[in-house]
Amino acid sequence: MAQAAEMRNWMSRKGTVLEAELGSITGDQVILIPKDGKEQKLKVEDLSLADRQYLVEFGGADASVITSGAPGFPEKEVHIDAASIKKLPGKMHLGEGSASLAFELVQSPHFLVASAGKIRGQDTADTAERLWHGMAFQHMNFRKDWGDKRMLILLVDDRKVYKALGEWYVAFRIKEGDPDGAQRAKTVWDKTGSTEIMVPEDSIKEHNLFPSAILFNITETASFTKVLGPFPTHTISSALLSKQMSGVSSFGAEGFFAIVTGHAFYKEITLAKKTETTLLDVSGTGNDEISSKAGFKDGTSWAKTLRPLVHKGKVKVELDAMLKWTRADLTPEKLVLIFSFVYYMESDAKRLCAFAKMIRRIESSNQIPPAEEIAKIFGFDTVAAFEADWKKFITDGEFK
Repeated sequence: MAQAAEMRNWMSRKGTVLEAELGSITGDQVILIPKDGKEQKLKVEDLSLADRQYLVEFGGADASVITSGAPGFPEKEVHIDAASIKKLPGKMHLGEGSASLAFELVQSPHFLVASAGKIRGQDTADTAERLWHGMAFQHMNFRKDWGDKRMLILLVDDRKVYKALGEWYVAFRIKEGDPDGAQRAKTVWDKTGSTEIMVPEDSIKEHNLFPSAILFNITETASFTKVLGPFPTHTISSALLSKQMSGVSSFGAEGFFAIVTGHAFYKEITLAKKTETTLLDVSGTGNDEISSKAGFKDGTSWAKTLRPLVHKGKVKVELDAMLKWTRADLTPEKLVLIFSFVYYMESDAKRLCAFAKMIRRIESSNQIPPAEEIAKIFGFDTVAAFEADWKKFITDGEFK
């Protein structure tokens, strides 16, 4: 209990962060005592997963508090303070001299949104902060690992600027000693809606940024002029989970694609209620062969279309095989099965807790667990038992 009395930061479902010590736990209520001594009473299920884990480890709470209540959607429930998202004076410049590219800046607590063209960054910053909160609320050490840096998001809807940015970036990658990366960027530059790019060292230092940024090539603005638009929700969700799993080594990366892709589609569809995302696969000896990958054309019928295919055995629910899939392997059936896989893992409080445990395992081991270990993390003795429960989730109507 001496440990339990320490001052620490507690996060609520609505995003409030309170520095307080644990007072007491009674049923589904917890009393926190901040420095001013005024007791704050909260529902246990409205505390982040890390906070509930703390209640078990140091507060004597029953382990059931970790999986109590419904997962909900903290991304929608969080209160984003409009004053925390502000336009900055001055501009960010990439390149030098007459080739310099200038971007308007909007800053939020964890992101820097740089825009060129008519688009503005406030809605994208709001979306990013909501998705950041969802990760921080549902994953043990996401907030601590993030630290005080910001992630750069580039929004470009000016065609001349986007073309010039591509030319600058290809030259930048060559200068950095990465000709293959330069060629890949050149190949997909005009075809991609979003991609990851590396940030120059001077910009990293000036704005305290992470070394990689999300770039959006905006040809349709609708998704970026509202909060939780489908495409930015997908892309930013993918980037945040990838960052949390970024220590994965090449020998342990099998399954990384399925987990991150399924998570991004799950967040896009559950939060935005539709998907606008098609994946690109780049292959060939010169990185010059491009193919697109998407789910079933009628996005509203993904579950209804997959369900009978699984029920009749035309699509196999096989975990080990799915973990080996890459972007090049995708068919509509495979992509929707990947979506169902992560939907299953995040569909209720118990499974979501196991999903967070799996992500934490990946962080510590730098590899994706094999199918047998994933099954055990989710409480099954065998992969077959995990697959049977996942299949039941698809065929019996939970999957929507």
